[in-house]
Amino acid sequence: MSLTLISEAWEALRQHIQLADKSDAADSLVNLLIDHGYDVDEIKENFRGDKDIANALVYFSEQEEYEEDWEDEDTSDDDEW
Repeated sequence: MSLTLISEAWEALRQHIQLADKSDAADSLVNLLIDHGYDVDEIKENFRGDKDIANALVYFSEQEEYEEDWEDEDTSDDDEW
């Protein structure tokens, strides 16, 4: 499915989502798109101007950086225990 169509569907549906739930819905959509192989830059391009999606992408990027930092930590000290 094209991101253009997904973006249009999001635009049509987001007006029916309660304000308090929009950020969670955007997070879910971004995670779903990433899980299905869409690139962050592609998502940014197709959802340009949507602050909820932009915030979800920022949150996703922060989580990715945190997970990478966690994985990169040296665990050699664990062997001493």
